[in-house]
Amino acid sequence: MGSPSPAGNDGYRERPSRTAAGQRENRATWAFCVQALRLKVGERSWIDVSFALPESTRAFVLILETGNDAAQSQALAQALTARGFGTLTVCLLTPNECADAEEIAWHVNDLGERAATVLEWLHHQPFRGNLPLAAVGWRTAAAVSIRLAAREDQTFYALSCPLGRIDLAGAAPLVTLTTPILLMTSSADDDKPNTAAWPHIGAPKRWERLPPPPPKGPWLEAIALTCEWFERHLPHTPSTQTVPAG
Repeated sequence: MGSPSPAGNDGYRERPSRTAAGQRENRATWAFCVQALRLKVGERSWIDVSFALPESTRAFVLILETGNDAAQSQALAQALTARGFGTLTVCLLTPNECADAEEIAWHVNDLGERAATVLEWLHHQPFRGNLPLAAVGWRTAAAVSIRLAAREDQTFYALSCPLGRIDLAGAAPLVTLTTPILLMTSSADDDKPNTAAWPHIGAPKRWERLPPPPPKGPWLEAIALTCEWFERHLPHTPSTQTVPAG
């Protein structure tokens, strides 16, 4: 995987997309800085990320997904930003890989390396500062977030795993995890893999079984529970540090 680069170097480039344009149009109403980038995570691999910072940022949330939940991640990021959380939303698949997302999204080891590169890049950014950090991992990215949080050199205050497959993290990260974790699954899901993994977690934990997310529109129950979980577990550390728009 490629090494991270601070803003302004060759480690990232702006992503020309309708999503980025739409986010910038909304900047004045709910955040003072929203920017979409394409970040290098390998010799020939670039992934899409976007960060949003409210005018007074109390903490920072890393949102990890694998292409199937982009709209849900955007809705969650907006809800978190409205509550004072900065967000970095990351699609762990390259644009070309999204066509095979159903298969590649299960490559947890490879996705974990990319997530670690993104996290290191984030730590080099001036807007990161010393803000408390939390993470969201959708579906198989839940395992990636657990592995990140279980590392000795990382401090996450809370995790949220919507539709998460926590079993894919492996027994050792589950056992060593100390970060409070919220798992949300759908009543339409097969819970057997998570049921087997759940007892291995000794950290504070909560498992909510919710109605399935709507085919279109945000999964409001999961968004509300995630916001509540983070507000409960993250300290309030406001920052007014500004970031110039890209």
